Amino acid sequence: MSFHPWVILFDIDGTLLTVDRTFNRPLLRGIIDELNIDYPDMEKDPFSGRTDFDIISSFLVNHDNKKELYQEFKALYLKRLSEQIKPYHLLRHSHVDEALEYFSSPTFIRGLLTGNYPDAAAVKLCAANIHQEFSFGAFGEFHSDRNMLPLLALKHIQDTLDITPNPQRFLIIGDTPRDVICAKNACMRCVAVTTGKFSQEELAEYEPDLIIDSLAHPADWFKVITSS
Repeated sequence: MSFHPWVILFDIDGTLLTVDRTFNRPLLRGIIDELNIDYPDMEKDPFSGRTDFDIISSFLVNHDNKKELYQEFKALYLKRLSEQIKPYHLLRHSHVDEALEYFSSPTFIRGLLTGNYPDAAAVKLCAANIHQEFSFGAFGEFHSDRNMLPLLALKHIQDTLDITPNPQRFLIIGDTPRDVICAKNACMRCVAVTTGKFSQEELAEYEPDLIIDSLAHPADWFKVITSS
């Protein structure tokens, strides 16, 4: 196959939606306490741009990162997230449908690149009433380091399309410096959006290809990406 489509990779948290801290943090604290995990400072931890693998593993720093405890925590987290999260626990960012619809044409492959576990991603998207299909996902399931996730996307395209993937035809859309860093690490393009916790000035320090304030008018900002 000689044609190389553009591969558009959306982050979830802070980009498509934001889960209320007053829901997420108590959920995690409840599991920490129930499993008698010695980790008093979770409420102070920054989570933006980190993988679920990294976040949950970090809670076990005083427990020799026991694999069994990690798996128990992960299972409880996914179970309670699916049972308890409601639409009012999150903000669905504006212009999500507009952007996802634009990148639904056959000239694109629309995927996810997110620190979430696959099941957590599905639960959050459903709660936010985001039901558009994504061709594949590079998830924070197998790697604690977000910089490894673009490599999963490259391998998927290589395996499914039987082509040598060109990183410059991959676009990561995210809201944190970690999104920009992981894109640059893989020589991919990156659009940073200020719908998360980081301002234009803070994101500009990491030199994404473009910074936008919302996902509105995707044809316009994608044109900037392809002409640069």
